Amino acid sequence: MTTPHLLIIDQDLLLVAQLQATLEDIGYRVRVATSLMQGLTLARRHFPTLVVVALELPDGSGRDVVTRLRASSTAVPIIVLTNREEVEDQWSLVHLGATECVSKPVLVRALVARIQGYLRQPQGHDTLSYGELRVFPDQQLVTFEGNALNLTDTECRILAFLLRERGRIVSRAEIAHALWVDHDGSERSNVIDVHVTHLRAKLRAVQLYGMIRTVRSVGYVIRQEAPHAQ
Repeated sequence: MTTPHLLIIDQDLLLVAQLQATLEDIGYRVRVATSLMQGLTLARRHFPTLVVVALELPDGSGRDVVTRLRASSTAVPIIVLTNREEVEDQWSLVHLGATECVSKPVLVRALVARIQGYLRQPQGHDTLSYGELRVFPDQQLVTFEGNALNLTDTECRILAFLLRERGRIVSRAEIAHALWVDHDGSERSNVIDVHVTHLRAKLRAVQLYGMIRTVRSVGYVIRQEAPHAQ
């Protein structure tokens, strides 16, 4: 059974330390971010099983985390920690895609119980969709119109990364760093180009043309609207 890997995004260092220690004692893998940008970076690199995010972050709002994650995945439970008890505020967060809102201050053991409850529930696979294309990152599987495509693990990971960043130009170094976290990506740009070339050929084989666009001297982008099969 795969060990759940959780992402906590909060600048409350005491709460984060207590929550991380408790969850790791149970056997979960935990990554921590103290800012919006750090949290989004970890989320797109590591595909967390569950996310706990504070509404108030030093460089933005937990709303942005909910919006970005829900744009690419409906399966991941997202618990939002908020200092606001107004029903209207919490309703708006749930409307955006939050699984649950929990008001601070919160007892660590109570929050852990909530997390365990969500992890015990049968979860749908984290799925990225683009027209008739489906990407299942945790299974390293890509399908088009229900048929599996013969992609390598690296090609699947590149496609998943680009889909999560849909509409944003990403550099070759960003892609390399997402694939090889311990590397700055500067020496792997040509390797990325080779993988993308092979990936495009396989997408063209199922008549998906122009899905991945090259931005000269910058990187790649997947356009917002899914192209129609031709």
